Amino acid sequence: MRRSHSGQASILLIALVGSMVACFAVAYSAGQLVNDKMRLVNAADAAAYSAATWEARSLNLQSYMNRAIVANEVALAQLVSLRSWSRYVATATGNAARVAQFIPPLSGPIRTLAQGWRSIDTTLQTTLPMVEASLSSWNVAVLANAESVAHQQAAIVAADLVGEVARRNEPRAQVTHATRLLEARNAAQWQNRFTDKYRRGSGDLGRFSSLLMDSRDGFTRSRRADLPVPVPLVDMARRGGTDLIGENTWRGVDTLSAHLNLLLTSVEVPIGWGAAEQQRVPVTQRGDHGGSLSRNPAASRLALRALRPARGYSGLPEIRDIITPSRRDNRTLRYSVALSLPASSVATADRLLMPAGLWAPDGSQHSLAPDMSADALHALGTAEVYFNRPQPRTDGRQEYPSLFNPYWHARLVDVSSEERALSAAARGLAVDPFSGAP
Repeated sequence: MRRSHSGQASILLIALVGSMVACFAVAYSAGQLVNDKMRLVNAADAAAYSAATWEARSLNLQSYMNRAIVANEVALAQLVSLRSWSRYVATATGNAARVAQFIPPLSGPIRTLAQGWRSIDTTLQTTLPMVEASLSSWNVAVLANAESVAHQQAAIVAADLVGEVARRNEPRAQVTHATRLLEARNAAQWQNRFTDKYRRGSGDLGRFSSLLMDSRDGFTRSRRADLPVPVPLVDMARRGGTDLIGENTWRGVDTLSAHLNLLLTSVEVPIGWGAAEQQRVPVTQRGDHGGSLSRNPAASRLALRALRPARGYSGLPEIRDIITPSRRDNRTLRYSVALSLPASSVATADRLLMPAGLWAPDGSQHSLAPDMSADALHALGTAEVYFNRPQPRTDGRQEYPSLFNPYWHARLVDVSSEERALSAAARGLAVDPFSGAP
């Protein structure tokens, strides 16, 4: 009886050892899958964050270029203002010299002053237009073109970064059809749905024109003064200013007139006038020029009649800005990356210990290989580009996104259901397995 039951413990031991080996294989494979999945997710996150950071830096670079263009345009307006004011002073001193010739004590000094300022004015009218033309040409030919190149290259460089960063973080990671599909979506959003180029003649540059007018310094905006006169019924009005006329002209006008306030009317006596203009093409519109045309119309007509415009202006540059900047929202730009890791590169137990699988007592063979979608691990990573001012404005107002302030940043965000569904279709899945997850 003892001999007939011998060996039963060995059978149980073999079954126990087999079960332990199977459990060990499952645990080892699960650990390898979790570890490689985490590495792949980290690589996808790093790639998405790097690409979004590059796009944020490109937006900041374009913002700096727009600010440089604004600074150059304002400097050009200041030079036009200086020429207009210089011509006004030359006219006023010349008129004063003609009147002073009847006053011998004043005739000599005023005539010397008029002659000296006429020489200064001649020099300014000769040299400053060349400087103005250089500033305008630099804006259009260099800064605006560099801004366009930066915009066009950003999407290409960001896509290259995805592959490079992914390989540095996980050398086994592969770029698949899902990756290319998301890259096309990312590029389309960057090119067509976030920023736009404002072209001349389309009305798009109106906001930029208003910004330039608001950016003028006090001397350029309004050279206005009401001079005291110790004579009853006489006002002395000094008016002047430099305005952007349309998209193609900076014009400055300066006048000084005495106004005789009679009983039923007022008589204007022009004393000094001057104007300067830097244009690309002739324009028919007129500006306000610090109220010169309304307060001193006679002197303004004399100034505009004597005006000889310079033709070195290249017009307003065709800059880039956020699409529909009038929208008051904190818009963002998403960048998504999909990566995969082939099942053959995951060191699971079935590949290391039991490539042939397990044999059942009935003679059937069972594989321990984990079931993977499209025979690979997959990971999605998403980052977004957002606008955030580092410190609140001093006036307490909220600042919305634009390409005039370099406050663009990047951060990782949750993957959306749309991005999961898009990548699932590229992997050959009809339904995203995580579509029900929050």
